[in-house]
Amino acid sequence: MLKSEHLLCTIRSGSVKPKQIAVNDAELLELAAELLELYTTGTESRLPRHEVAEMTSAVVKGSAQPKIASGLDKLLLDRCNFAPAAEVDYCALRRERFLASGKRLRQGVLEENRDDMDIYGDLPEFEKLQEFKPLSPEQLLAKYNLAQAQSLLLHAGMLRLKLTDPEISELRRVMKAVKFFRLLAQFSTPAPGTVTMEISGPYTLFGPTAKYAVSLASLLPVLCRVKKWTLEADVKLKNRELKLKLSDKNGFVSPNNAFSTYIPEEIRLYHKLFAQKSETWVIAGETPFIDTGDQQIIFPDLSFCNKLTGEIMHLELFHRWHQGQLAQRLEKLNSMPSLPLFIGIDRALVKGENGENEIRSRYPEIAGKIWFFRDFPGVDNTLRMLKKLTS
Repeated sequence: MLKSEHLLCTIRSGSVKPKQIAVNDAELLELAAELLELYTTGTESRLPRHEVAEMTSAVVKGSAQPKIASGLDKLLLDRCNFAPAAEVDYCALRRERFLASGKRLRQGVLEENRDDMDIYGDLPEFEKLQEFKPLSPEQLLAKYNLAQAQSLLLHAGMLRLKLTDPEISELRRVMKAVKFFRLLAQFSTPAPGTVTMEISGPYTLFGPTAKYAVSLASLLPVLCRVKKWTLEADVKLKNRELKLKLSDKNGFVSPNNAFSTYIPEEIRLYHKLFAQKSETWVIAGETPFIDTGDQQIIFPDLSFCNKLTGEIMHLELFHRWHQGQLAQRLEKLNSMPSLPLFIGIDRALVKGENGENEIRSRYPEIAGKIWFFRDFPGVDNTLRMLKKLTS
């Protein structure tokens, strides 16, 4: 992600547009190649962070377009992995050196015999560049264009997305990303071949929320892999309310692996434990959409299939950001109790000691379809719910 000091945009008539550079610009390609060479050399030589910064800073300051150069440098820095110079206890090493130095000074010994071991190797500026994820100059310039748009989304209020004639795989990838990033989203199908989403931005919660803002911006590379899409957002920038419009016509290039095969470790572990503990139920490979018949669709987090009967049950999870969505879903399920859906609620959403009982008493007809978890649901509780709902 780029920081605010790297943001380049055009503001006109209440609208804001991110600056896009030409990915075939010879001068910028040369700049990108020079920066890439420095990071490659820094990795091969395992240079400390401060030396890498000195080299790249000289290139940035000497560039004819220093703000763009600074942005490119930030994107490359994000692809680096720095680590302590050696696997030693630097705190203990410094203590030992300081005590020994103090002892020599008290003895009047001014000369110090010391080895070449750097006692500050664990401090950020002295950490060594261990790994750098390479890319081509053209890919770096394309990444810069995408990052400029993402930087604007960090300041978004409400996002309105429209996918036109999406392929099932495209739609599932976007829905999966929305769920993974725990975004506040409403899905609908207002017309055949059209899927719309309204996603709350950080400024619609309780002021700017950094983690949520980054999650929202992280959705854009996934969206860019859809053939036809449009995005409209309300952006609060420099104390001004502005409109942002993006679409597939912007020509953003998304990484080929943008959320295509990544499975979070908590999900991987959950699937593994579920397969070990469950004799009757299996996790469905593809989670289907639930059409509620009123142009609204529900995309569950997990779907389970009974191996003996073929019965399907869906699970939708609501995390700490999802207070408004939770109330709407409970009302929907209460009006359609026959839906094969049960709901998991993060206890962060429950107010007070009696919060769980209050929710169940408010919806007595579906109380048995509601359960509570902390951070992520456990396999044992999931199995108990499935047994309870289908017994």
